[in-house]
Amino acid sequence: METKTNIQKQFGLYLLILCLAGILFCSKIFAEDHIHPSEIIKLPENENAILIEKKNQTLFLYRSEAGEVQIQYKIPCSTGEAAGVKQKAGDRKTPEGIYFLKDEYEDQYLSPIYGTKAFPLDYPNLMDNRLGRDGSAIWIHGTNKVLKPMDSNGCIALENSNIQKLAESITLDSTPVILVEELRKIDRETLAKYEQEISSMLDQWLQSVEKGSYHEYLSFYSDEYLPEIDWWTKWMQIRKELSGTGSSFKIERDKTGIYYQGHVFVTLFDYSIIKDNEKILLGKRKLFLEKKGQAYKIIGEAFQNISKEFMASQTPLIAAALKTGKPAAKPEPAVETKPVTASKSVKEEKPVPTTRPVQETVNQWLAAWSAKDMDKYASFYANHFYSDGMNKKNWVARKKTIAGKNAFIKVTGKKFQIKQANDTCEVIFFQDYKSSGLSTQGVKKLKLTNKGGSWKIYQESWNEK
Repeated sequence: METKTNIQKQFGLYLLILCLAGILFCSKIFAEDHIHPSEIIKLPENENAILIEKKNQTLFLYRSEAGEVQIQYKIPCSTGEAAGVKQKAGDRKTPEGIYFLKDEYEDQYLSPIYGTKAFPLDYPNLMDNRLGRDGSAIWIHGTNKVLKPMDSNGCIALENSNIQKLAESITLDSTPVILVEELRKIDRETLAKYEQEISSMLDQWLQSVEKGSYHEYLSFYSDEYLPEIDWWTKWMQIRKELSGTGSSFKIERDKTGIYYQGHVFVTLFDYSIIKDNEKILLGKRKLFLEKKGQAYKIIGEAFQNISKEFMASQTPLIAAALKTGKPAAKPEPAVETKPVTASKSVKEEKPVPTTRPVQETVNQWLAAWSAKDMDKYASFYANHFYSDGMNKKNWVARKKTIAGKNAFIKVTGKKFQIKQANDTCEVIFFQDYKSSGLSTQGVKKLKLTNKGGSWKIYQESWNEK
C-alpha cells in the first residue's frame, strides 16, 4: 500500500511538472506573440537595429520585414570592465543611449586588439554633451583575444567571426545601436500607441515648417531648448515666392525610425522637399524627443548626414528650396578660343584634380594646432562645420580650452589617404597627438569643402587606437 501511495505521489509530481512546463511553454509563445522590445518603437521596412544589453553581455540584431520587427540572432559581446553609464574619458564604462555608426575600418587600419573590423559610434551625441559626458572612440569591433564578459575599455567587443557577420547588416548613419543595461518589453498595443502619437507629432511639425508661423513651429520645441532659427525669415520669403509662382511644394519624411532609451525618444528619417514633381533629399534628420504631459517636445535636433550637394550650405532646406525655385540659368557667353591644329585628331581630356592643395591645407592645420595659434586654427573650419554635436563656435571654444590647459601640443600625421570629388574631399590619416597632459594615437578623418578656392573642414572625427 505504501509503495502504491509513493507511486501516486511521484505520478502526481510528474503531472505537476508537465503542467508547469506547459504553462511556461504557453507563456513563451504569448511573449513572442504580444511582447516587443521597448527600445524599438518603429523600424523602417527592411532595415536593422542593434540592441546591446550590458547586464547579460549580449548583442541582439532585429530586422523589420512585412511590417513585423523580429529578432534575427543574438551573439555574446564584451562591454566596459567598469559597470555603469560612461561619464568621462578613461572611466572604462560603456555609454547608454541611442547611437549611429559613422565609419567602417578594416584590419589594415587597426591595432590587433580591435580584430578584423571596427565601426565607431557617434558618441558623445547631443544628449551626452548636454549632460557633460565626454570621452570618445567608442566602437563596435572584433578582438584578437578570447572574448570575456566586461573586458573592454568601454567599447563593444565581438568575436571576429561575429563582427564580420554583423557588418553585413549595418548601414552607416542609419542602423541604430541602442545600448541599455537591461532590455525592457512592452505590449504591442502600447507600442502602436507610441508610434501613432509620435508619427502624428512629426507630421504636424513638418506642416509647421511647410505652412506654419514662427510661433507654431516653436510650439513643438521644449521650453528648455531653443533651436537655431536664423533661417526662418529667409524661409518665409522663399515660401511666399513659391506660392506666388503657383508652384506647389511639400516637406516630407520617409524611412522613419523611432527608438527609445531612458526617457528620450530618437527619430531618424529621410528629410526631403518636393516641388511640383521633383523630390530632393536633404539628408538624414534626427530629432530627440521627450514626453511632457500628453505632448512630445523636441529637446534636440541635428542632421545625421547631409546630401552631398548641400554639404557646403549652412541650411540645407534653404539651399534645396532655392535650387528648385529659381529659374533656369542663362547660358554664359561663349569664350573665344584659338583653333588647335594637329596632324592627328586630338582627344579632349578631363583635367585630373590635384590633391596637393588639400595636403597643404591639412599640413597647415596641423601646424596651427601644434603652435596653439587658435585664430589661424579656426580659419581652417567652414562656417557650417558640425561634428560630435558641436558647431564651429563650440568646437573652437573647446579646443581653445584644451590649448590653454597644456604647456605644449604637438600633432603630426602620416599615411595620408585623400579622396577628392569636385568640391568635396575626404582625408584619412594616422595622427600622433602629444601634449603636456596626454599622448595618444589614432585614425583622423577630415571632410573638406572648397570655398572660394580654399579648402575648409566641415566635419571631423577621431578614433583612438
